[in-house]
Amino acid sequence: MDNTIDMSVLLDEFLEDAAEHLEAAESSLLLLEKRVNDGLHDEGGVTLLLGNLHTLKGNAGMMGLTPLQQYVHKMESVLKQVVDGSLSLTSNLFESFYSAINSLRESLEKLAKNPAEALDFSDELTLLEYLVSGGAERNGGISYGREKKDDFGYITQKSNTLKVNFEKLDDLLNLVGELVIQRTTLLAFEAKLKETVKDRAVIEAFSESSQLIGKSAADLREAIMKVRMLPVKVVFQRFNRLVRDLSHKHGKEINLVFEGEETELDKTVVDEIGEPLLHLIRNAVDHGIESPDERRMSGKPPVATLALRARHENNHIIVSVEDDGRGIPIEKLKNSAVAKGLIDHRQARALSDQEALQLVFIPGFSTSREVTETSGRGIGLDVVKNAVTAFNGMIDIDSMHGAGTTFTIKLPLTLAIIASLMVEVSGEVFAVPLSGVLESIKIDKAEIHQVASGEIINLRDRILPIVRLNEFFGLNNTTTTEEMEYVVIVGSGEKRGGIIVDRLIGQQEIVIKAMDDYLGPLPGISGGTVLGDGSVALILDIGSLMGKTGRGGTDGGL
Repeated sequence: MDNTIDMSVLLDEFLEDAAEHLEAAESSLLLLEKRVNDGLHDEGGVTLLLGNLHTLKGNAGMMGLTPLQQYVHKMESVLKQVVDGSLSLTSNLFESFYSAINSLRESLEKLAKNPAEALDFSDELTLLEYLVSGGAERNGGISYGREKKDDFGYITQKSNTLKVNFEKLDDLLNLVGELVIQRTTLLAFEAKLKETVKDRAVIEAFSESSQLIGKSAADLREAIMKVRMLPVKVVFQRFNRLVRDLSHKHGKEINLVFEGEETELDKTVVDEIGEPLLHLIRNAVDHGIESPDERRMSGKPPVATLALRARHENNHIIVSVEDDGRGIPIEKLKNSAVAKGLIDHRQARALSDQEALQLVFIPGFSTSREVTETSGRGIGLDVVKNAVTAFNGMIDIDSMHGAGTTFTIKLPLTLAIIASLMVEVSGEVFAVPLSGVLESIKIDKAEIHQVASGEIINLRDRILPIVRLNEFFGLNNTTTTEEMEYVVIVGSGEKRGGIIVDRLIGQQEIVIKAMDDYLGPLPGISGGTVLGDGSVALILDIGSLMGKTGRGGTDGGL
């Protein structure tokens, strides 16, 4: 689809929000009238009324409802004259504002029935002009006509929307998490019961109740998760104006395309994903996309395409930013990194093209000689990497010189309950976020090689550093005669590596519990979770673990 905002999708939200602002404006007007009648000058009440009208005006403008926007603007202008003392708050003026609120409510009702309704406030504007000019005072008042039968219909109007503080939903989700934990405990108890109780009827009744509780807990969790879910379009559509402004500023022609806008994800992720996408889009407009003349010389259409895509993949969401611009020149990347002292000539020659692309994530790295308002002020793609890593995500780059670049971000659907791979190390259970797990393999110990910076393995012609969890956390080394090792291949941001564990337990959904601040920094740990037997399992921080390999994610081929 093109970058035109789907007005029908946004209209319901606008109408709901506008009704709330009108109700708030009316409450402010009632309070203001009472204070004026009591002989008090309430400039704060006027300011509060102005605030609600200003928000309504801005929202109407974004929806393209120009007549409504202009009418509210006129109301604002009248109130500003009250603030600066050039106009008094008379009874006629109060009546005109009550009438204006009724007219605005009528217009919202018309839009709800027919989104294409042509709004006309010419009579209302004329009335306001007449009042401001003092005509009503000179002629002894003004008639507002007979009260319409449906003027107070808004009082009995029903709403399909209920606004709830997000913290309350978080509390609900935590309670469901506790229920899931207790359900796991119940399963363990059921297994013991089968070993000791001989009455099969009791065991079957217990098992049936346990299953029903499990189903109810799962249904409840799914219902709460759906309430927390938002379509990714609420983030995507924020970039229409940004791309429009940046393309005009840089003299470029860009068609912004959205795909998978209806893909839903948790509000916690929606709140976090905006920043990395902002930097990626700015980078694409500033560095990736050429000017129309340059594109013509390259045999491309003068209008560039910038695509934002989203899709679900198992328990993750995949978001990509793709442009058909000039791409990333690999040799220029390497030369720039060498010139900045980030790598030497030997390391540059050893880097594959895919490894070289990871250089763009080094803090302060840039191949651009220009400092523009969009980029070049010390804010680079390292910000994107840090943001993605912070919520257990991964980011990849695919670029072809002259054809364009694609950044792909992989994120968990929610940051509260995550799917994890449970592993055992030296008798301790750890949770590895599945969003960071690429695969699990079993390799011969002889395939693990010692180098100056630590241990590495060669997986499908790619060198990966590895971390032994028992050594990292100072646990007792498990002695084994096995010649094979379990290795979980993981990724965080742009980094890839492996962690050696004693045993793979299986996949499990866990509720993340934050660690108390008094514990201080905990390298390799992002939180904890309570298991079904009441024990605590620590959740691994993949980014921290990979950072401790000392390979930096670039010269090591991560």
